[in-house]
Amino acid sequence: MTGDQLTTGDQPPARKKSYEEKFAERLAKRQAGRKPLKEGKVFEHGPAKFVFMFIIGFVIVTHVAILIVMMMSGMR
Repeated sequence: MTGDQLTTGDQPPARKKSYEEKFAERLAKRQAGRKPLKEGKVFEHGPAKFVFMFIIGFVIVTHVAILIVMMMSGMR
Protein backbone atom coordinates (compact mmCIF):
# COMPACT_ATOMS: atom_id res chain seq x y z
CA MET A 1 0.00 0.00 0.00
CA THR A 2 1.34 3.40 -0.93
CA GLY A 3 1.10 6.58 1.14
CA ASP A 4 -1.39 8.12 -1.32
CA GLN A 5 -4.11 5.52 -0.76
CA LEU A 6 -6.70 6.01 1.95
CA THR A 7 -7.41 3.19 4.33
CA THR A 8 -10.72 2.59 6.02
CA GLY A 9 -11.51 5.39 8.48
CA ASP A 10 -9.00 7.85 7.06
CA GLN A 11 -10.29 11.30 6.20
CA PRO A 12 -9.27 12.98 2.95
CA PRO A 13 -7.13 16.06 3.50
CA ALA A 14 -9.27 19.10 4.28
CA ARG A 15 -9.37 21.59 1.45
CA LYS A 16 -9.10 25.29 2.10
CA LYS A 17 -12.48 27.07 2.10
CA SER A 18 -13.07 29.73 -0.51
CA TYR A 19 -13.95 33.29 0.40
CA GLU A 20 -17.53 32.71 -0.76
CA GLU A 21 -17.93 29.70 1.55
CA LYS A 22 -16.54 31.61 4.53
CA PHE A 23 -18.81 34.56 3.77
CA ALA A 24 -21.87 32.29 3.45
CA GLU A 25 -21.10 30.62 6.79
CA ARG A 26 -20.73 33.97 8.58
CA LEU A 27 -23.94 35.24 7.01
CA ALA A 28 -25.83 32.09 8.03
CA LYS A 29 -24.61 32.43 11.63
CA ARG A 30 -25.69 36.06 11.73
CA GLN A 31 -29.11 35.26 10.25
CA ALA A 32 -29.64 32.41 12.74
CA GLY A 33 -29.03 34.77 15.66
CA ARG A 34 -31.67 37.29 14.57
CA LYS A 35 -35.22 37.45 15.86
CA PRO A 36 -37.95 37.02 13.27
CA LEU A 37 -39.20 40.26 11.74
CA LYS A 38 -42.46 41.65 13.06
CA GLU A 39 -45.05 42.23 10.37
CA GLY A 40 -45.32 45.93 9.52
CA LYS A 41 -42.75 46.99 12.14
CA VAL A 42 -39.44 46.56 10.34
CA PHE A 43 -38.43 47.47 6.81
CA GLU A 44 -35.63 45.03 6.16
CA HIS A 45 -34.09 47.07 3.35
CA GLY A 46 -33.84 50.35 5.23
CA PRO A 47 -30.48 51.46 3.81
CA ALA A 48 -31.68 50.79 0.27
CA LYS A 49 -34.77 52.90 0.95
CA PHE A 50 -32.60 55.87 1.98
CA VAL A 51 -30.33 55.53 -1.06
CA PHE A 52 -33.36 55.34 -3.35
CA MET A 53 -34.96 58.41 -1.77
CA PHE A 54 -31.68 60.35 -1.99
CA ILE A 55 -31.33 59.56 -5.70
CA ILE A 56 -34.95 60.52 -6.46
CA GLY A 57 -34.55 63.75 -4.47
CA PHE A 58 -31.28 64.58 -6.22
CA VAL A 59 -32.86 64.11 -9.65
CA ILE A 60 -35.82 66.33 -8.76
CA VAL A 61 -33.65 69.11 -7.29
CA THR A 62 -31.32 68.96 -10.31
CA HIS A 63 -34.22 69.26 -12.76
CA VAL A 64 -35.69 72.21 -10.89
CA ALA A 65 -32.28 73.94 -10.77
CA ILE A 66 -31.77 73.43 -14.51
CA LEU A 67 -35.26 74.80 -15.23
CA ILE A 68 -34.55 77.90 -13.12
CA VAL A 69 -31.23 78.51 -14.89
CA MET A 70 -32.86 78.08 -18.31
CA MET A 71 -35.71 80.46 -17.42
CA MET A 72 -33.29 83.11 -16.12
CA SER A 73 -31.17 82.90 -19.25
CA GLY A 74 -34.19 83.29 -21.53
CA MET A 75 -34.10 79.81 -23.04
CA ARG A 76 -37.40 78.07 -23.63
